[in-house]
Amino acid sequence: MCQVCRTNPSKYKCPGCVRTCSLPCVKAHKQSTACNGKRQLTQFVPLDNFDDNLLISDYNLLEDVKRVAKSAQRKRAKLCGDSQKLPFPLRSLHGAAASRRTKIQFLATGMSKRQINQTFYDNRMKVILWTI
Repeated sequence: MCQVCRTNPSKYKCPGCVRTCSLPCVKAHKQSTACNGKRQLTQFVPLDNFDDNLLISDYNLLEDVKRVAKSAQRKRAKLCGDSQKLPFPLRSLHGAAASRRTKIQFLATGMSKRQINQTFYDNRMKVILWTI
């Protein structure tokens, strides 16, 4: 049943919300609800309603996010040089931690917690001085 006019059987379904029977009903629906006709990609879907189409849609969303992130990484590398290369003190800290079978990860440059962190590797004494 059409959810706009409630008289005719529905033929079309708006990906975002309701079922309609004709173009005038679709236009009336979009005008009254300000619907853009697209499914909200981050909306919660109960497991009972989850189907192959939603799985493909979620996969495509993740692929788009990955593509945008890679593009931003390439742009940043062009503008700022190699952003993946660590400064020497952090490279020596990373190497010292790896030799002690400790995995260490660093926040991005400019993050406040990275600036606050005072952990460093003392090459003369061969010790890592940790900030907790």
